[in-house]
Amino acid sequence: MILLDTHVLLWWTNSTHLLSTAADDSLTTADVVAISAITALEIAILHRRNRIQIDDDPLSWIRDLSEARDLRVLPVTTEVGVRAGELQGILRDPMDCLIAATALTHGVPLVTKDERIQRSGVVATIW
Repeated sequence: MILLDTHVLLWWTNSTHLLSTAADDSLTTADVVAISAITALEIAILHRRNRIQIDDDPLSWIRDLSEARDLRVLPVTTEVGVRAGELQGILRDPMDCLIAATALTHGVPLVTKDERIQRSGVVATIW
């Protein structure tokens, strides 16, 4: 299983040319592709602010994508919340902390271009 950062999910669906070779390969070979429920929040915020264009309302778009691409949405559990709090001093952005904590909790790599997350070393990354 791999976990996608929000921008990777968007690029995977609309702009695959923006993905690195390693990211693209991981999407092709992963047995399970997942996102954090926090990614759904980020998609909704970006859509409301007109920063992204998607074909439907955010909930329907994510549900359709989950069915079409067999995408798994991982919940924000108590463990994810606590781990995210522990990462706050390193990553700062609460959304990044929650997404990274989701990857840590499930023991999976995070596919991300975010250099701060990559440099932090708090979670295995693919890019």
